[in-house]
Formats: sequence, structure tokens, C-alpha cells
Amino acid sequence: MGDFDSVNLFFQDESRFGLFTRNGKSVTAINIKPICTFQQVFKSTWLSGAFSPITGDHFQLILPHCNADNFQVFLDNFSKENPKELKILVLNNGRFTQNFI
Repeated sequence: MGDFDSVNLFFQDESRFGLFTRNGKSVTAINIKPICTFQQVFKSTWLSGAFSPITGDHFQLILPHCNADNFQVFLDNFSKENPKELKILVLNNGRFTQNFI
């Protein structure tokens, strides 16, 4: 195994958590349009993780976007965890991962 002490299998996935405000319904008198302040907001963040069904080890990283550059940040940080372990990472079919195959 070269420089590695152990081998582990991980499965990777990511999820988006966000806020999307919408102008909802309100109750007013007939033919009266409500007047209120409203600001359209869309904010989100991404949680990327790798989980091992063999050992239960896991690694998560919160990232601002889901793209190839941020996935590289995830991989760089993931590789620093237990550096003497050879990690086999199974990826889902995310569009951003096509740069890494």
C-alpha cells in the first residue's frame, strides 16, 4: 500500500440549504390592494459530505457554491483528514464532478 496505513471507502453527496422569500397572500377589504414592503431574497449555502459505511467516518464542509472550484476545496480538505489513509471516494453524477473524472 505504499505510504498508506489503511484503506477506506467513502460515498460523497451535497445538499443545498436556502432561503427563498415569496410574496404571499394577505387579507384586505374587497378591491383594496395591500401596501407593504417586500424584498425578494434568495440566499443559500451548500453542505458537502463524505461518509464511510465501513467505519462510520465522515467529513463535511460548508461551501458557498456547488461548482468545480468549491469541490476542489472539498477534496483538498478531505485529503488532509487522516492523511495515512487511502480514501476511495464514490461520487454521485453531479455536473461539477465531470472535471475530476
